[in-house]
Order: sequence, then C-alpha cells, then structure tokens
Amino acid sequence: MQPTLEQLSVTYKNLPDDKLTRLAVTEAASLRPEALELLKAEIKSRGLDEGITRGIDVQLNNIDDTQLHNYLSLIRNQACPICSNRSQQLNAALSGTVISIIIFTHYKKAFSIGCPACLKKANQTATLKTALLGWWGLPWGLVRTPQALIKNIRTSKSLNTNEPSHILIDFVKNNVGIIESIKNNDQSLQVMLTNVNNK
Repeated sequence: MQPTLEQLSVTYKNLPDDKLTRLAVTEAASLRPEALELLKAEIKSRGLDEGITRGIDVQLNNIDDTQLHNYLSLIRNQACPICSNRSQQLNAALSGTVISIIIFTHYKKAFSIGCPACLKKANQTATLKTALLGWWGLPWGLVRTPQALIKNIRTSKSLNTNEPSHILIDFVKNNVGIIESIKNNDQSLQVMLTNVNNK
C-alpha cells in the first residue's frame, strides 16, 4: 500500500537535509509524480541548492549522447582523486583481488576512478596480491585466483585507451542525478570521486 500524500509530506519534512538530498538525486526516477512534486516543494521551502532540483529532472528523462558526453567530460577532466594530477583524463576500472588461507578465500572487486597511472598501479597491486596470496585456499582459491587474474589482465588492456571505459560510462549513467546536482562545484565533484574510491 502506497503512503498517502499527507504521509509523504510529513516524511519529507522530517528528513534531514542530507537524506532528502540523497533521495532526490538518487531515487527520483522511482517516485510517483505526486511524490516528486512534494519532494521539489520541500527542497524549495528549505532553500536548498537548485542543482538538487536539476538532479531530479535529469533522472526523469533519458539522457542523449550529447548530454552523456558532457557528463563524461565533466568527470574525466577533474583532478585525479588519488594523486590530484590534472594532466591526464580520468577513467574507471574494476580490479579483482583474491586472498586465501587454507579453507577461507576472499574475493574482492574494487571499482576505482583515477588517472591512467593510478588505475594501472591499483590494478598491478591487485594482480600481485592475487598471484601471491590467492592460491592458498581449497577449493575456492584455485578457482577464484585465475578468475581475478584474467579480469585484471583485461582491465590492464582496457586502460591503454583514451576512450572512457564502459565502467565509467555506466557509473555516469547510474549517477547522473548526483552529477547534475553538483556539476558546478568542483570541490563536491572531488568529494564524490574520492568517496567512490573509498568504498
């Protein structure tokens, strides 16, 4: 059963600014139209940044190739969240690390956004750890280690291009509301990128 408009209004009024903002820029597309209007009204009544409303609107429309290219350029031209270098465009990569001890095997996939040099270093570190520490668990160490090594080899090859990776494109598409809401604030963009790497 869906909450009534009165219940939604009370819920939105009681949410702290950060939770209301997160709801607006990440989940607007899943809200019914009446709930969106209440959400926008609450954002306006609190005097929150207009970027939040733009973040709602962009989620409700399919972004075209030009808009996607603009969002990708915005992200790719930020300073590297790892080394702060601005000389190379950012990209994204997914690296796998396997660590095994007898019957315990831990397989971790790490998503990173950074300059090509930092992404290569992170991928090499994951590959080295996996090659040295992945094999020592039965039976999963013997299964997961080759999987991670193959994934890391593919990642390494994908980093040798100037084009945005499919992983970065997916990241931008999935976070378009957040990006739109903070696109005019480089500091907020840097915080977002740093937080992505720290997950």
